[in-house]
Order: sequence, then C-alpha cells, then structure tokens
Amino acid sequence: MSCGTETVSFLRTTVLALLLFVLTGSLFAYQGRPELDRIFPLGGQRGSTVTVELRGRYLSNASRVEFDCEDLKWVKTTDQSAGHLRGEITIDSEAALGSHFVRLWSIDGYSTTILFNVGQFRDVIDTEPNDAAHQAQFITGDVEIQGRLEPASDIDIYSIKVNKGERWVMDLRSIEHGSLLAGKMEIFDSKGRRVAANDDRNDYLETPFLEHIFAETGSYRILVDRYRGPRGQDFSLNSAYMMRLSRLPTIDYVAPLGASVGASVEIQLNGNSLETIEQVYLSEVRSAEYMRMTYPYTMPIHMRTDPPKSTSIARIAGSIKRHGSEKLVASFTIPEKVRTGMWRLWASGSRGTVEATYFEISDTVDYSEFEASTTPSSELAYSINGGLLNDGERDQYPIRAITGRPLHFWTLSTQLGVPHLDPVLALYDDAGFKIAENDDTVGAYGNLVGNPDSSLFYTPTQDGLLMLVIKDRTGRGGPSYRYRLRADRRLPTFQLFTTPENFTVERGGQAEIKIHMPRETGFDGEVVVWLEGLPEGVKAPRGRFRKDQTFEPSADGADMIIPEVSLTIKVPKSVTAGAYPIRVFGVEAQEELMPERRIVEANTCSQMGPLVDLWNFTRRPLPKITLTVVEPPKISLSTMTSVVSVFPGKTANLSVRTVNLPQQTKIEVKGLPKGVSFEVGKRDEHNALIQLKTTPKTQPGYFDISVESKDKSRWATTALIKLRIEKKLSTAR
Repeated sequence: MSCGTETVSFLRTTVLALLLFVLTGSLFAYQGRPELDRIFPLGGQRGSTVTVELRGRYLSNASRVEFDCEDLKWVKTTDQSAGHLRGEITIDSEAALGSHFVRLWSIDGYSTTILFNVGQFRDVIDTEPNDAAHQAQFITGDVEIQGRLEPASDIDIYSIKVNKGERWVMDLRSIEHGSLLAGKMEIFDSKGRRVAANDDRNDYLETPFLEHIFAETGSYRILVDRYRGPRGQDFSLNSAYMMRLSRLPTIDYVAPLGASVGASVEIQLNGNSLETIEQVYLSEVRSAEYMRMTYPYTMPIHMRTDPPKSTSIARIAGSIKRHGSEKLVASFTIPEKVRTGMWRLWASGSRGTVEATYFEISDTVDYSEFEASTTPSSELAYSINGGLLNDGERDQYPIRAITGRPLHFWTLSTQLGVPHLDPVLALYDDAGFKIAENDDTVGAYGNLVGNPDSSLFYTPTQDGLLMLVIKDRTGRGGPSYRYRLRADRRLPTFQLFTTPENFTVERGGQAEIKIHMPRETGFDGEVVVWLEGLPEGVKAPRGRFRKDQTFEPSADGADMIIPEVSLTIKVPKSVTAGAYPIRVFGVEAQEELMPERRIVEANTCSQMGPLVDLWNFTRRPLPKITLTVVEPPKISLSTMTSVVSVFPGKTANLSVRTVNLPQQTKIEVKGLPKGVSFEVGKRDEHNALIQLKTTPKTQPGYFDISVESKDKSRWATTALIKLRIEKKLSTAR
C-alpha cells in the first residue's frame, strides 16, 4: 500500500505539530514565565540580613523580588541564571513572625509565589558532612537551625550539651512553611541509646515536634531524617527545614476557639512553662498564615492585600488573670468594629514568643455548650464553643426545623489548629432516626488532601424538633478536643480558583486560564463562569461546568478530582505589555438571570504541592488574579536533551536549537559546578554544539544547568538541563 503526497504532507504536518507541543508543553502556554519552587534557607531572624538562594525555572530575567510587606527587602543580587537567583534579604526588627510571601517580577511576568519565614532566634546553617555521630554539628543556645536533606540519602545530626532537668523544645518546621519534607527526629544519649523520637506531631501535620526534659547531664545528639516508610515521597529537591531549638513555652490547646464582636471572653491556654509568659494578644491573620487552607474550605478567608508594615496589623491585647506552669487564663474584650475572620493567639515572655491556635471572630450570636444544648436557637446564624472532653462523648444540640428552610452546620476545629479531633456531624429526627450526616468536608489524608472538619446541609420536609450530634470519628475525647460549631440557613454552593497563578500571555498571542470548581456536598448544578477587567481589546470568554463534572476522591483515594474549565485568552498586539488585575466570577446556570442570583468570585492561590491541579495540597490565598501581558521574545533556545551524564575528567556534548540568534551573539552555559567548563563549538543559523569539560577532581552530583544568550536586555534560555556528574570509575589492577 502506498501513500499519496497529501498523506505524507499531512503526516509531516502532524509530526511537526506534535513536536512543537512536546517542546513547549502546550500550544497555548507561554513557556518563559518564571517559576519559583523553593528557597534556602527557609527563613531568617528578625533584624538580620540573610543570604538566600531562590530556585526555579526561567529566572534569568528577574529584575525585582517582591514580598508581602515592606519589612522584608531584597537588597542585593549576587548571581543569577535560569535556575537560580542568589542574593540578600534584610529583615526589619519588627517584622511579623511566621511565613511571608515572596515572588519575582521579570520582563517575562510574575513568578509563582513561595514562602519565606521570619524567626526570632539566631540562625545556624547546617554544615555538611554531619551524617555520622562523630560528625555531629555542635549547637549552643536557642537557635533556628536552617537545614536541608539533599540528596535524598542525607541525614543531619546535631550535638548539644545539657544539664540534668533541663527542658528543651525541638520544633521542626517544613511542610506548612514552604518545604515538602515529611521529617522525623530522634534524640540519642552519648552511649547511642535513643531517649526520644517523633514523626508526626499530630494527626494532621506530618512534621516532628519534641519537648524533652533531660534526665542526665551530658552530650546528646539530635538526628533529623525524612520519612522513609511506605508511600514515602522523594521530595529531595525541596527538602529544607527549620529546626527551632529553644526553651520556649509550649501551648498544646486553647479554649474557646472563637468569640463574637463586642464580647468579653476568657481564653484558657494549656501547655508547659506558661509561667514565663508576660503578655498575650490576638493578631489578625495574614494571607501567608492560612496554613490549613484546602478546597473546599469552611474557615473564613480574606482575599486582600496585607498591611505594608507589621506595626499596622490589627491586634487585640489580653489581660492575664491567672497562670501557672501548665495553665494560663487571659481576658479579652473584642471591639465592636473589629474585622471578623481568622485571628491568631500569641504569647510572649522572657524566653520569647510562641504562637497558639487560630481564633475566629464572628458577627453572630455566640452560645456556650450548655446554653445551646438546653434551648433551640431562634437565630438564623450562630456559633457554639464546645468540646468533647471524654472518650466516647457525643454533644447534642436541639434544632427547630421549619419546612423548606435550609439548615447548614459546620465545624471549625482542624482548620483552627486543633491537633486531633476528627469531627462528625449527624442530624436525627424526633424519633431518633438519622436523616443526614457528614464526615469531612473533603477526605483527609495527612497533609495531602484534606479538611476533616465537617459541613452538613439539610432542608427539612416538615416542621419539628431535630437533634444535631457532634462526635469524634473514632470516639476519642479529651481536654484538647475542642470545636467551634457554626450554623446558618444557606444552601450548598461551590468555590472557584484559577491556575496558573502567574497567568502570562504574549502580546499578540494567546494562553489558557483554568478555572477549578470544588463543589460543596449537595451541590450538583451547572455553573456559568466569566472574566471581568480584561484589557481593552481582549475579548472576555465564558465557560460552563456540567452537572456531571464531580468533585470527588480519585480511585486510589489519595487525591481529588477537581472539575475544571479552560478559557482561551487572546491578546491583540495593540495591548500594552504590563500587569492587569482581573476578576473571575461564577453563578449557578439556573440562577443566571435571577435578580437575587448568588455570584461566587474566584481567587488564585499559592500551591504547596508538587502535583499541581491534581492534589489538594495545603495552599495560601493570594489577593488578586493577575493577567500579565509580555513582549514576545525575539530569540529562543531549546534542546531535546533533559539529562547530560559525564564522568570526571571526561567531556559531553550538548546540541542546542536556536531561532533568530545572530552568529555573533554570545552563548553561555550557566549553573555549572566547580570543575566543569564549556566551549561553544560548531554553530550555524539554527544549531549550536556545546562541549562540557570536567576535571579529574570534579565532584559527583546533580546540577541544574541552562544554555542562555542575551538579546539586548533580555535573556533567552533553554529549559533546565540536569547535569549528572557520575562517580569516578575505579581502575582495576
């Protein structure tokens, strides 16, 4: 059988199109947009200047580093390539403790957002080698150890000297602070006997925490390692951590978890060494502090820009009434005009400042557990502060049902930082039959998917008295099993968010923005979505979610199927390059023409996970969705090679495809390690051959390199290439 010229032509065209798709990743995606995926160290001390390295892709044209406040400033760039940006950050002495946003601006648009953390103690960088007991890095005093477990086989060992009876707290921070490391810690005495160990600090946070009183004077070693058990993930490229070694007080739990505006409330803190605390206060949560945000969320989240200075963050001071070593009671008066939403409780004293759980301030009526359990509320919306204080306890609340009037109940527990409670909500009729139940807003698997707080919707079919029951899923209870139960009268709806975070389009080109729709339990309607605020000349497309696009766990139960709609944005050449804030809205299709329609606005977010869009990882809300229009690049470089291997003392060749690159324009290879050089060989209009040379003493390892060339003020670069320096072959005698 022979093929005609038309068939051959068609096949050639198809192959070229597929090749273009493979090389670019998408026919509609702008490939030069900068991507940040990690930073080292993960943080720095207040009042200090920190040398950092940002890692990612397409960073060569970065011209500005932005933070979420003016208390952090990028003051110097010392080295830059497609794969990294090195420089210095100054941290104001009054900067807010905790996580902060950082991103880059370049001629290719905004980068993705990652986290940088502000601490209060002296920083110590982990020094390799420290993998063996005799190599342990000696540590003194209260410090923040900035470390990383790279490569995947790496472990870090630290040595401390303590006196009998001393209490030390080892708090390893990674997953909720910008890293992907699921770590573990162990303490060994001088004879190699393990005296303490921890893997996960609680049911929902897979980072270790140890509070230990040493029984004997002597030297001890602290071992930091990654989780290496079943389903362990190799996140060695983003395995940084901060290990805070201190004598800070610890706060295990607080009660209650919320209050109404205008209320006077006593908050009880429970933990250890609380006698050292001198002041307590509430501060309004910043965007980078929403550590328990997954989709759909039921905690209140603001989508706005944070204050430029930490001194402008709203704060409510408390008054300490009683305190001992394990319990502290403070009174607060919540102002009438304070902003509602998420706040955080802090305590400070002679040993430093420590954060407690989150605290919700609402504009609803607040009831105690006793009040709500004796009389049905007549309010349309209200809150209950309660607790399951004993094993097997089930709290019950009478509910007055009215035919056709919807009921909605949800818990705030895990989302506020409660360490163990997995609440289940169930609704019973007056005959004792269960008529509705919810366990988990979305199934929780450690830090991967979930939100184990529950959200129950029910519309009564008859008037009468119902009973709402809250319990722990496995029947546990105790002093820390606290919850805040919320109630209102709305129907289930949906939430929206967009990707990519750094949505970028070439002037005269087009790109896709994806809109994702987590559904609340019980909502199965069609949804219409649209964009507003696009630059003049850009047509605003519309999209529609079908009823059969479900939000549900995948077959293995470890990730979520999140419905999505892709909208193509075409930008005419007449549009000026720049950043344009846009807004994305959605409405249930059957309500679209109704005056009282419920409009939902989308947000975008930073995503703390390696499998973007597929996994419902911890996220952070960003204040706005931005369309960035950029000038099309005049030159480009590409290569089909993703990995280059070479032995010490040998050479390797790399072929690069060039487009519109003048012969006289210089080509460079960036990111090369010590002992590796390059030479540009044969070169023509469309290709360049590069030879990589290593010395016999070049150390083995993995390195991200890129081939780059500069056109006036703009760098063109290949995608990152993994350079693998192999171990030197032994010579047989």
